Amino acid sequence: MTTERRCPDCGVDMAKTTPVTTFQGDSLRLRTGKSRGGVLGKLGFEEEVQPFAYVCPECGLTRFYVDPEE
Repeated sequence: MTTERRCPDCGVDMAKTTPVTTFQGDSLRLRTGKSRGGVLGKLGFEEEVQPFAYVCPECGLTRFYVDPEE
């Protein structure tokens, strides 16, 4: 996955942030809707991926991206 992102409004390179966490310090995770493998999948747990935020230094636009191969 490419790590270079450009702001669609300003046309400048967006800066990758540190991993996004909640107020309580938990890392942000997104459910993929796909069942996890093994016992957890049989119990109804879904796969999760960690998104990364990119922020435009000009306008502050923030976007989240995940690695599609993850």
